[in-house]
Amino acid sequence: MREGVYPDLLCQGEEFVYSNMRFLTDIKTKIKHAVQSSYGFDTSRAPGSIGRNARRAQALLSRMTFIYRDLNFGGRPQYPYRHPIIQTVINLTWFQNKDDDGILFYNYFEPIPTEAITVALTVIECCIEEWSDGTWKQSNLSEERYKAIYLSHLNSLRDFYNHGQLQQGGNLLDQIQCDLLKEARVHAGAPPDPIRGHGRFPIATLDAALQEDPPCIRK
Repeated sequence: MREGVYPDLLCQGEEFVYSNMRFLTDIKTKIKHAVQSSYGFDTSRAPGSIGRNARRAQALLSRMTFIYRDLNFGGRPQYPYRHPIIQTVINLTWFQNKDDDGILFYNYFEPIPTEAITVALTVIECCIEEWSDGTWKQSNLSEERYKAIYLSHLNSLRDFYNHGQLQQGGNLLDQIQCDLLKEARVHAGAPPDPIRGHGRFPIATLDAALQEDPPCIRK
């Protein structure tokens, strides 16, 4: 487990940002190359590439286009919260192997909580912002900036969940959370579903146990 970062802290909302700035910065550093390749940013210093990168960053950040699986620049993006980079961030942060937090503390990650998705979206957006000028420039974001991005995504997820008279948004988000969990567990080398104990101690086994190890009779 990472020192000072516990799964239950994910539920702290904006307080999570204040107490885990280093954690967020470490994730951002870890995923910057994945963000670059996932969204097609070019490291060339050619003027044409720089211009394309700047336009791409602007398009991705406009109306949160980067969260969609099908970006469809110039059209309507499709499949919100399905972009593979979200899964990548969750895998790298909590599900790297069978000893990582997402496996050991499965009760906090079943399904993937909206707060964990919010963390992923926050660091992804921060990484995209580093390409805003067309070339990558490392940014040292303040707590207030992290908090603003974090709360924006958390509130958007809540709006998404509550959308629709028949709670279609909530049903879809539930499915997305479950899908993220299954893929993350497979990535970690664990079974898709956690193994749990089931039910109460069987009475038939208790009778045998009393014969094998009879208790002392109290006087």
